[in-house]
Amino acid sequence: MAKEKISRRQFLTRSALGTVGAVGSFTGVSSIVSSCSSESTSKYKPLQSDIPVYIPEMGDKAIDGKTIRAGVIGCGSRGSGATNDFLSAGDGLTIVAMADIFEDRLEGLRKHLREKRNIEVPDDKIHYGFDAYKKVCEDPNVDVVIIATPSIFHADQTKYAIEKGKHVFCEKAAGIDPVSCRNFNAAIKQAQSKGLCIQTGAQRHHERSYIESYKRIREGQIGRITGGVVKWNQGAMTYRKRRPEWTDMEYMLRDFFSWNWLCGDHVIDQLVHNIDVFTWFSHLKPVSVVGMGSQLQRRTGDIFDNFSLDIVYEGGVRVNAQARQIDGCDGDVSETIIGTDGIWTSKDMSIRDHDGNLIWQYDFDAEKAKYKQTNPYVLEHMDLINHIRSGKSMTLEAETLVTSSLTGAMGRESAYTGKEYKWDDFIASNLSLMPKELHLGNVENFATTYVPPKMGKLAADMG
Repeated sequence: MAKEKISRRQFLTRSALGTVGAVGSFTGVSSIVSSCSSESTSKYKPLQSDIPVYIPEMGDKAIDGKTIRAGVIGCGSRGSGATNDFLSAGDGLTIVAMADIFEDRLEGLRKHLREKRNIEVPDDKIHYGFDAYKKVCEDPNVDVVIIATPSIFHADQTKYAIEKGKHVFCEKAAGIDPVSCRNFNAAIKQAQSKGLCIQTGAQRHHERSYIESYKRIREGQIGRITGGVVKWNQGAMTYRKRRPEWTDMEYMLRDFFSWNWLCGDHVIDQLVHNIDVFTWFSHLKPVSVVGMGSQLQRRTGDIFDNFSLDIVYEGGVRVNAQARQIDGCDGDVSETIIGTDGIWTSKDMSIRDHDGNLIWQYDFDAEKAKYKQTNPYVLEHMDLINHIRSGKSMTLEAETLVTSSLTGAMGRESAYTGKEYKWDDFIASNLSLMPKELHLGNVENFATTYVPPKMGKLAADMG
């Protein structure tokens, strides 16, 4: 029997793929939704989709309402950044609980809150260890949890928070393998049934230039989407040198951007943002991917430092996705989407016809003149707070990120093996990168287990 084709919306609703509930209509779209741009004209044919077009209404701060109390899970650099972004998004916001594996990281953020924000988190609300997140989620004084741990933990922590009735802000990615992404998807379904919010750290969804570009593409201003190019090419990623007193596990956790089982490689840690833009703008799901990559210049860890992915989406739409973390090379972090009538690019936020003539370009000066708050990292928290205070569920962006995270994971596995991976097979697989046991000690066969993969086979001796 031929496999049934599954749309992205169906993937996010089918219990057969490990989620809860049955096929049903989406009910999580808030009242803060508008249709396409008022500048839309009849000369464009809007792109058709069963996925809602969601446009957040973003002023300079969140709407007023009840005090919202947050617990922070993961207090490193991104956790500290997300905490400050949350507190900057409006009035009546505070931090009441914190969790991390390491005391120094938590105490650094705790000191900052005390000295810069006049927020004192008491000792009985400070929690350490792999299971410390549960205590934050179980705290009756916590309304929303901010999750900024390594990506492998995102799904389980989000799912537990939703089970305990908390709203969630979770950094990208939704997961780094099919098992974790299915768990995140189960959390989405439960959040919808409970009327809760899940916001994710895909901040381009709250960058006004991207939002305006998205509206125009959905209105049909570049015509039918036929392909694209997405890139996150930068210099070498920062890394941590191992200290003599660190165990194998502590070393990996403190240098988690370098280890596949923690971050999912940089196709998920970074390139997922660019893949997510295409997922968001196109409303398409991938069909297959063939990838390649290697570790050429990286100093630590078992992940690659370069990738090239050929992703085939529904309707034969092809996207070239590139990621590189190597010094001394040209950098390029951007997205380009090609249509039958024009090309959009984030490089200058413009739409041009196929002869290069400018059709539209975003006006950054006008944005600065109208708004004081232009930071998308703050605006994404503002949108979350607006939903919570309005009593509206929020999960649509999280759904998009699940698809994007799975696409990145599928591309990683293809690059590691040199094999073509197909979407329908991959999303149903039992691949999980989570270790069987979590502890802060040394890891058996560490030096031989955590090594970068090599695709293919050594060439035969030609004599």
